[in-house]
Amino acid sequence: MSGGSRNQIEFTDDLVTFFDEKSRSTGDVFLWYNKDIKSVCALTNRAQDYDQWTNKWRLGLITKAKGGFEYQGRVICFEKRKVGQTFAYVTKVTDRDSPLHKEWQAKSTYVGSTFGPEGRPYGYF
Repeated sequence: MSGGSRNQIEFTDDLVTFFDEKSRSTGDVFLWYNKDIKSVCALTNRAQDYDQWTNKWRLGLITKAKGGFEYQGRVICFEKRKVGQTFAYVTKVTDRDSPLHKEWQAKSTYVGSTFGPEGRPYGYF
């Protein structure tokens, strides 16, 4: 997690395609935590040159001060849902090795690591 509030999560080009085309092109992602906590959050391309060009996408999650969670060192799950003509991304946060985290790991049909061996593990189902 990056940013002053440790609320920014980064995605590779492959992973960012999870978000719909409109969200990627406008940079606006509708995150939905529960019936009370919802927000349009910024998705930006933060490409950098590390001796080769690397695209890095950054999503700013709702900060703890605005009703979000403490994210650092935890596990985040996004579920894409169609709501009318747009998409909402249901966002869940849990602790590492919790029963919910283990459930998500068991469901994951693909796992990998972002940004090489020093990156963060991910999975999706």
